[in-house]
Amino acid sequence: MMTAPRGWPAMMRDDEVVPLESQLDWQERYCRAAGSPTSAEILRAVIDDLDGPRALASVLPTHTRFGDLIGLRIMAAVHLLAIERLAPSVAIFAPTLGGVAPSRGTNPDRATSEFHEAVVEAITVNAEMVATAITEVPQTNEVGRSRLLRIALSMIGGDVRLFEFGASAGLNLRADHLPGEPTLESGPMPRVIERRGCDLNPIDPTTTPGRARLTSYVWMDDIDRFERLRGALRVAAEIPASVVTQDAAGFVSGLELNAGSTTVLWHSSMWGYLPESTRARIHEGIERLGGAASSESPLWHVAWEPIADDRDRHELTVQVWNGTPGSGVARTLATGTTHGGQITLTGGDSDPGGRQASE
Repeated sequence: MMTAPRGWPAMMRDDEVVPLESQLDWQERYCRAAGSPTSAEILRAVIDDLDGPRALASVLPTHTRFGDLIGLRIMAAVHLLAIERLAPSVAIFAPTLGGVAPSRGTNPDRATSEFHEAVVEAITVNAEMVATAITEVPQTNEVGRSRLLRIALSMIGGDVRLFEFGASAGLNLRADHLPGEPTLESGPMPRVIERRGCDLNPIDPTTTPGRARLTSYVWMDDIDRFERLRGALRVAAEIPASVVTQDAAGFVSGLELNAGSTTVLWHSSMWGYLPESTRARIHEGIERLGGAASSESPLWHVAWEPIADDRDRHELTVQVWNGTPGSGVARTLATGTTHGGQITLTGGDSDPGGRQASE
């Protein structure tokens, strides 16, 4: 699991507008710290050529909002060109595509130089495609996070209606069919009778373009994530889930509870991208649902989000409303790294909702 050392490198404010080179330099250092030297070299190639004769800078903005993470977008665009066989000279260096990383070749210096040339050439030749790609918000939809959702689901008996905002391709809506950590789960998976999510820019994982785009957001050195995604895409082809184009607050406001099933509202690693006004509306929607919950129609709000003031660590929090005193109190069940690694149960509550036997 690739995770940068805690606190390295220091992040800028999301809304801060910074020079492109500063943004890319930050992302390059982060990639190296996180153990992805090939991804880092993509950015180094771009940085070194910004003032070059091929006018690569004309494809890219001179300044960008830090929170837009344009470095990730450029990395994904180059990876996508390799995946689509539009940049074979890049693909031979991409471990995710069976290539040999420049740093692992017999002559790393020469390989790195050749990789830099291949990256710049790919961007130059496919300038229009790259210009479009970097306008798209990164959609990682990391399926390793489904391990955390499974921990919560394992505490629920009976039927479940599963909803997610910021769902991207909806892969984690299939969490009950994805690999988990059995030693951390309280019991078998419940029966999921409905799977529905929303995203501002959803991706269809059952289409070839959708699969290619999702794959492009995996860092080139991260074989484990690449394989997890491939497995999740196979599941998506068999297990349907609906992801609509809608903002999170509107999605939550439209939800209703159903008697005889537990409604689970889930989100992961996306709360920080929402403006305060949207967060407030989501809270209002959740409180509305919680106020209507009962033992026959309970509500579980499950989240995997960064710990306050520590974006390198996440926590699994659960709020359960079932009409009893104390409903809606947030409990932390586990902590771990952003992609769902190094999970540690906190012991805060082994059964926050009072597990009911499945019929």
